[in-house]
Amino acid sequence: MKYIEKSINTVLFDNNNYIVYDYKEINNEIFIYLKSKNKKCKCTKCGYESDKLHSTYVRKIQDTPLHNKTTWLLVNVYEFECVNPMCNIKTFNETLGFAKKYQVMTNELIQLILCTSIFLSNSSASLVLSLIGVKVSADTIKNIYNKIEIYDDKNIEEIGIDDVAIRKGIKYATVIYNLKNHNIVALLENRDASNVKMWLKDHPKVKIVARDRACAYATAISEILPNCLQVADRYHLFENIFEYLKDIFYKDIPDKIFIQNDEIIDEKQKRIIQLKKTISVEELEKMNYDNNPPVDSLGNIIEYDDKRREFDSKQYIQQDSNRIEKYNKIKFIREDYKNNNDLKYLAKKHNVSIPSIRKYVKLSEEEVENIKVRTNYKKRKTVADNYKNIIYKMLQANKSFYEIVNYCIYKGYDKGLDSLKQYIYIITKNNFPDKNPKDYFPKFFYKYVYPDNVTVITKGKLLKHILTVNPNTKKDETIEKYLYKIKEKYLIVNEVQTIFREYHAVIMGKNEFALDNFLEKYETSCIKSLCKGIKKDITAVKKAISSPISSGFVEGNNNKFKLIKRIVYGKMNLVNLFQKCFLAFSVTKDDFSVFDLI
Repeated sequence: MKYIEKSINTVLFDNNNYIVYDYKEINNEIFIYLKSKNKKCKCTKCGYESDKLHSTYVRKIQDTPLHNKTTWLLVNVYEFECVNPMCNIKTFNETLGFAKKYQVMTNELIQLILCTSIFLSNSSASLVLSLIGVKVSADTIKNIYNKIEIYDDKNIEEIGIDDVAIRKGIKYATVIYNLKNHNIVALLENRDASNVKMWLKDHPKVKIVARDRACAYATAISEILPNCLQVADRYHLFENIFEYLKDIFYKDIPDKIFIQNDEIIDEKQKRIIQLKKTISVEELEKMNYDNNPPVDSLGNIIEYDDKRREFDSKQYIQQDSNRIEKYNKIKFIREDYKNNNDLKYLAKKHNVSIPSIRKYVKLSEEEVENIKVRTNYKKRKTVADNYKNIIYKMLQANKSFYEIVNYCIYKGYDKGLDSLKQYIYIITKNNFPDKNPKDYFPKFFYKYVYPDNVTVITKGKLLKHILTVNPNTKKDETIEKYLYKIKEKYLIVNEVQTIFREYHAVIMGKNEFALDNFLEKYETSCIKSLCKGIKKDITAVKKAISSPISSGFVEGNNNKFKLIKRIVYGKMNLVNLFQKCFLAFSVTKDDFSVFDLI
């Protein structure tokens, strides 16, 4: 079989103007040596073609990695003399097709860096690219983004505007989107009207603005572009009434509504403890354990440990160390005293008081040895002391944790269950090493519940129920059952529901004049402040009702903006945020090309 040699120059460098004359691999880096075939070139200043060679030099350019190895192009480039006597430059360099003047990376490598770093911080992108053989720092990526020229369309006519948090509660910005293609257009500092006014002055052809209810933006648009059509967002209109109705509702409705025997009661009901596993009274009556001390087969009282000790804890380890240190010091003082019984001298030498020296030398040998022994202090009385012998006997009889808890409650224990659990744990750990406490004890073994004959409805769930107008949404059957009684007792419930349903019908309808009737009806009601605010922005609100234009996409874009902001926030902070957002919003467009930005 015959093999035909093919030139790879055209594939690698877009044309056949270069010769690959050498190739080396040194320290896991690839070096490709190129030589230009061009014998003449056009002047970069005047455009005259020249074949007068002045000199040659080598450009070292990083290219996309081969086999994840850093790849370098070492290109012999010509420098020509300009033959145009009218040109004010004498020499010019040959233009490369794969790298612009002064670039140390090929255009393809810059594209790779941009595509990799869109959804990463510059520092993270630098680290990721290093794994595939690209040597680029976070600062270099920042500079690449800074060189991107984003075209500012002065003829834009339709926009969406909103505020976004750069650092929530601290720093905010104003973001402007193209209403037609949903691309990001501008990211302005802060959310004041001043910067918005300056931007609008530079874009006088704006005819439609979709926005939220922020008065700062409304004022700026009305002042700079009085003939511009402003459209409020329905989402924010509903958000406004939610806040008003929530305050009104929560003010007059208790946190929990208690229903007993199908009637609403005013008294607050207490929750009772319910074990996850309960044992019937019949079974408990068959058990026979008392709180008398346990005895062995010979009738001798069994001494067991019911004290809480964590001998492996840092505290106990340090105490043991201190006791040994004190014991050694006393032994040394006593030996020293045999040679010199001057108490003042010994106190100064060992840095202790004279009474302490006197006390140490009077100790017997048995008392000195007892210093090393851990003191067994008297146990403090606990709420479970009247049940500790019961617990021990039941553990001895291999009863389960739930059997012990149920039986203690049956015998009259009425204190905290966590304390009882802790007491069972201590006796088990200290006396029954064959039982693994971690396997024996459940993490959660009880819960607080209301009595079976009491139904509880929280005001939050009640408000959500009455403000739900979608017929396809599954409703709470319990609330639906008692809703008519709740409305009879709390009149505000019916009032809030009526207001919201009428408001929803107006906003989601097509008749903007229905809004006037709604405002007239409720201008002196509990939502009069809301009506007053809508009247100030009446034109934009009416357009939200009658116009198909919506700023819903703005909220969607803001979510995408927040995601990008959180991802790109790294060691270099939020640099190139606008450029990264511009690329992220543009990559889904069919006509988008990263190469056009280089």
